[in-house]
Amino acid sequence: MKNLVVLAGLIAAASTGCIISSDSGSSQAHVGATWTIKSIVSGAETGCPGGFDTAALYNQPIDSAGNAVGSPIIDLFDCVAGAGTSAPLPPTMYETHVEITNHNNTSVYATSVPADLDVTDVDLTYHTDILDDGGYFAFAWSLTGRQSGTPLDCTSAGVDGSSSGIELIATVSGGTASAADQFTCTDGSGVTAGYPAGNYTVSIDAFTSAGAVGTAAAINSSIQPQNKVTNLNTVSIPIDGK
Repeated sequence: MKNLVVLAGLIAAASTGCIISSDSGSSQAHVGATWTIKSIVSGAETGCPGGFDTAALYNQPIDSAGNAVGSPIIDLFDCVAGAGTSAPLPPTMYETHVEITNHNNTSVYATSVPADLDVTDVDLTYHTDILDDGGYFAFAWSLTGRQSGTPLDCTSAGVDGSSSGIELIATVSGGTASAADQFTCTDGSGVTAGYPAGNYTVSIDAFTSAGAVGTAAAINSSIQPQNKVTNLNTVSIPIDGK
């Protein structure tokens, strides 16, 4: 196998850059991982929590549709090491994440947001920040005509261009501080960047370069600490003029 290392960084999904090394000639694959436990509020590293001294690297084999195939392959590392590389793996697709656990991997402190890694031809390294005092929103979306009630795809809704898509705006409940994440409409779902733990009013809209063309009903929800993902489920966005 060619030992081409691609760095996979997690914010809302995996993004890639590349560092090229030599061809090892091996038919085995490896997944590397790095992890940092930090505060989203201060940006400072908080270190491994007391009683949780292990980082468990999970590589779950998946098929082309993202369905699990068999059992996950788990490698255990010292949490303070901040990095590790799996034992040799069959070269295939994996859903990869890291869990911060106790020494026996029987109690979980926090779980990272997963990424899909294809190590059929190249070795990859998964990088993740684990938020001690924050988490994420996850959601999917569907589009309908506001007037017709007819289901729409991204093209018929007019939000499939380079300057259009789906936007989630989260505002601190009772305050004015807010942050926004934007997604490609055809992805159908997404995970936001990290938010500090707390209560939020969430607004989700479809937008073009001219602004919002449809906004879903507001959602009151909360972000939990220890890197938890709050699932807002599927949100229906009514598209104006359709």
